[in-house]
Amino acid sequence: MSPGALLALDTATSRTTLVVRRSPGAPIDDGSSSGPERGAASLGSRLGATLAAAGVEPRDLAAVGAGTGPGGFTGLRVGLATAKTLAWSLGIPLVGIPTTDALRRAAAALAGTDASRLAVVQPAGARDHYLAVPGAAPRLVSAGEDLAAAVGELDLIAPDTDPARVAGCRGPAGLEPVAAGTLAQDGLGAALLAIVEERLAAGATDDVAALVPVYVALPRGVAATAAAWVPDLR
Repeated sequence: MSPGALLALDTATSRTTLVVRRSPGAPIDDGSSSGPERGAASLGSRLGATLAAAGVEPRDLAAVGAGTGPGGFTGLRVGLATAKTLAWSLGIPLVGIPTTDALRRAAAALAGTDASRLAVVQPAGARDHYLAVPGAAPRLVSAGEDLAAAVGELDLIAPDTDPARVAGCRGPAGLEPVAAGTLAQDGLGAALLAIVEERLAAGATDDVAALVPVYVALPRGVAATAAAWVPDLR
């Protein structure tokens, strides 16, 4: 496909990550937010402002990339639904990217380490956590499980996590896991765009109708036996 503007967003962490690149090699316009306006309700207005700051009209977009989680139920669905709606309405490719993969890539780039040696931990509700290690699907780690044992010899990045929960784990490049997680969030937008570009070059895009969020556990209020619940956004 011909070069054009790219948009990438992720709403799976405590930040709303929203970035635009007008053309290959151009600077990134960053509309990300971690403050009170980071929520799903402000995503539409923030998207419009970020595109305007980049001098990009929606019709200029060549593709959109979106983090697929795991993450908070409502925010994740709103972010992915926004990306799917843009891709469908504009008739442009959609690239779904596991948030943990992008965080791992961001941390590796900024800390100068190997992404294949990084595990990712994120909060999952009040007490549990998600754990993603290279080569395996993310899984839920309960409050009583030994997290350090689960991470093993890998270095850990732990955005939004209580430092006490990751005691005994080490971060990459001499960083503490939570500090490494914050660093990964800082670079998440650039990592998402890089992955989008690679996937587009390989022709590896996603079906707008079929792409759904990555959930490790059922949403709050849904019983474990509720087989009728599905992650489909339709």
